[in-house]
Amino acid sequence: MSRRVTLSHLVGSLAYHQGLLADTRRNRAFHRALAARVRPGHTVLDIGAGSGIWAVVAARLGARRVVAVEREEVLQPVIERLAEENGVGDRVEVVCADARRVELPRVFDVVVSETVGSEAFDEGIIALLERARRRFLRPGGVLVPETVALRAAPAAPIDAGRLSPPLVASESFTALARHVPRGMSSEKLRTLAPSRELFRVDLNVARAAESLPVARARFRVPSGRAVGGIAVWVDMGLAPGVSLQTRTHTTWTPTFLPVDPLPAGPGRLTLELDWNVGRRRWRVEFEGEGGARRVSDHSPLFAWGAVRPALRPPGAGPPKRRLR
Repeated sequence: MSRRVTLSHLVGSLAYHQGLLADTRRNRAFHRALAARVRPGHTVLDIGAGSGIWAVVAARLGARRVVAVEREEVLQPVIERLAEENGVGDRVEVVCADARRVELPRVFDVVVSETVGSEAFDEGIIALLERARRRFLRPGGVLVPETVALRAAPAAPIDAGRLSPPLVASESFTALARHVPRGMSSEKLRTLAPSRELFRVDLNVARAAESLPVARARFRVPSGRAVGGIAVWVDMGLAPGVSLQTRTHTTWTPTFLPVDPLPAGPGRLTLELDWNVGRRRWRVEFEGEGGARRVSDHSPLFAWGAVRPALRPPGAGPPKRRLR
């Protein structure tokens, strides 16, 4: 890798991975999955190895050879030191490269990758593991994780997304912000109905060139007025009998999809969600038991359409100001 490494790279990387290493639910789940999959004598590939924790775990579980691919140069000595500390330095090889371009032999029994973002597919897990299946995983080999799913539920956020305190009028900003997904800590979300699985992607066969399905789900809510939006989170199938949801108590955060105010009273809420990058949108239809009905459509493209006409073209210079 040719990128210049600086002290700030090290500080940022160590701070980020320190948070991951303190994530008890994540660590227990991935450790259980690797314990179920790695056998003595196996070869293991860790894609996007980060601190190298799973490469080291795989070696300690008996893998005879582990390759940890990590593009951040500053983390290479970190992984090597961790491997030496755990007595497996002779079996863990660190390759500093971009996992999307690295070339390795097709000799691996297990490929593990934690490149699952809070929005599930925003770190490129499908493309990375599709390439790993074709180029690195030997026939009969296994992936960790195996599946990635999205779950959703209507939610009432503690933080409503408005200016607090209301120092000035801000509805113009709030209206635009209702078209923008945002990460929200689980402590700020109160779900109003049991969650539903929207769709599940089998990473053993998934292809990056294929679109994600448009998802639909129905919920009953005690009152439409209480619904501030839809909470979406990830459900990973790591190995048979081992799963990990990111709804609470992980370093991942749920994604909150705001909606327009809905009528008061109990009713049925229908969600339609397109999670594909570049055409992200969500539509909520509320049908109240008393006959009230409201449809709410949202997409970052709507916000862009509202703002873009006012933007000056590149090179046009600053707008002229009229002096009074």
